[in-house]
Amino acid sequence: MDSTSSQRGPTSRLAHWAAAVPRERTLAARVEAQRGIKDLVGCLIGGAIERVPKIVAKVATSTSGQGLCTIVGQTQKVPAQAAAYANGTAAHILDFDDSFRPLTGHPSCTIVPAILAVAEERGSSGDDVLDAYVVGIEIAACLGRAAPKHHDCGWHGTATVGVISSAAACARLMKLDAAGITNAISMAFSASSGGRVQIGYDIKSMQPGAAARDAVVAATMAAAGIVGCSEVLTGPWGWSKVYSNVNGDGSEYTMPDLAAGEPLAIQDPGITFKPYPTCGSTHRTLNAVLELVNKYDIRADDVESIETTIPFLNTANLRYLCPANGMQGRFCMSYTCALAVLYRQILLSDFEDDAVQRPEVQAFMPKVTMNTLPGSEHTDKTYLEMPCHTRIKLRSGTFYDDTRYDRRGEASDPLTGREEQDKFYDCTSKVMSTRQADQVMKLLDNMSEVSCIKSLMDLL
Repeated sequence: MDSTSSQRGPTSRLAHWAAAVPRERTLAARVEAQRGIKDLVGCLIGGAIERVPKIVAKVATSTSGQGLCTIVGQTQKVPAQAAAYANGTAAHILDFDDSFRPLTGHPSCTIVPAILAVAEERGSSGDDVLDAYVVGIEIAACLGRAAPKHHDCGWHGTATVGVISSAAACARLMKLDAAGITNAISMAFSASSGGRVQIGYDIKSMQPGAAARDAVVAATMAAAGIVGCSEVLTGPWGWSKVYSNVNGDGSEYTMPDLAAGEPLAIQDPGITFKPYPTCGSTHRTLNAVLELVNKYDIRADDVESIETTIPFLNTANLRYLCPANGMQGRFCMSYTCALAVLYRQILLSDFEDDAVQRPEVQAFMPKVTMNTLPGSEHTDKTYLEMPCHTRIKLRSGTFYDDTRYDRRGEASDPLTGREEQDKFYDCTSKVMSTRQADQVMKLLDNMSEVSCIKSLMDLL
C-alpha cells in the first residue's frame, strides 16, 4: 500500500481498490467465481416459481415498463433495476444460497442479480461478470470484517452490506473510475436497510431483492454524475457507527494488498455453499446429527432426545418452535433435526407447507431441545469461533456426543462436485429438464466462453 492510499479515508480506499484491481488478478479466481455464480443461479431458478418472487415479478413487470433485462421465469423484458429486484428476491427465498464467514450473511443473492441485470443491459461478457463478482465479494468481506457485530444489532447484513458490495460490483462492471465508485458506494449507503425481524416472513427475501435493485440504481446514478458524501463509512454519522456502533478510525476497513501476495476473500476463506435449504444457524447441528445417525444406524424410534447447544446469534435466528409453514420450518431446529433423523436427508420438498405437518415429524419434534451456549451473547467472538455441541441420547441409555466449529460447504469441508450438481438439479427440477439444467451449468462452468451474457439469460 503506497502513502497516498494510506492517507485516503476508507470509502475512497475501497473505491480506488475496486477501480484499480487488475483484471488478471480477479480472473485468477475464475474457478471460485464460477462456482459461486452457478450455485446462486440454481437457487434463483428454483426460487423464481415461489409465491413471493412471483408477486414481486408481477409488480415489477407491471410498474417498470419495457427494458432489456430478464426476470427469470418471465417473458417480458424489463429495466435492469426491476430485474435485479425480482431476481434478488427469488435468489434468497429458498434459503439455499451461499453464506460467507466475513459477512455473517449471504453475499451472492444481491451481487449476482444486480450484475447480471447490468451485464444484460450492457451486453457484457462472462469474464466481465466474473470480474465484477469477485470485486463485490471482496467489498462484502471488507465491510463484514469492519463491523463483525452488525448482524447482532438486528440488521440483515445480507441486504445492508449487500447493497454496498453490489453497487461497487455494478460500478466495476460499468467501468467507473474511483470517483464514480465512491459515489456509487455513497448512494448505496443511503439505501442500506433490512432487519432480522423479518425472519420467517415474505419480506426477508425481498430485502436482498431491494438491495440488488438499489445497487443498480446507485451505480447508474453515479455513472450519470450524481455526487454524494465522499466518506460514508466512518465518522459519527458513518456506516460503522450508525449500523454497528463501532467507533473506528477507518483502519478497520482493509482490502488485500495484492502486491504483497495477500489472497482475495473469495479464495480465503472462500464462500460457503449450503448443503441444506435451511437457515445456516441449523447447519452445524444438522451436520452432527446426520453423521451420527448414519454412522451408528440410529432410527427415529431409538432416540429418546437430541440436545444441541449453539451460540446466542444462532438461537436468536431460530425463532420458531412450532413452525406453521415451510418458511418458518427453515428457522426451526426441532423441525430440521426431525428431518435429519427420519429421512437422513433434507430436501427442498421438505419445506412445502404440507410437509411441515407430517405426523411422524410432529411426533419427533418434542424430542429436540435447543440451548444457548453460555457466555455467547456478550462476546467479541463471531458465532463460528464458538463451538456447537450436539448430544443424541438413545432409549437404551447410550448417548453420542459431537462438538464442531466448521460447517459442511466451507473450504475445510467442501461439497463434492456431485453434491453441487445434485443441488442444482434439486433447485431446478420443477422448472426445467435435466438436459436444460445441464445446458445452463455448462455455460456457467465456462463463462470465459460467453461473449455476451444474454446467451445465458435467454436460457433462464
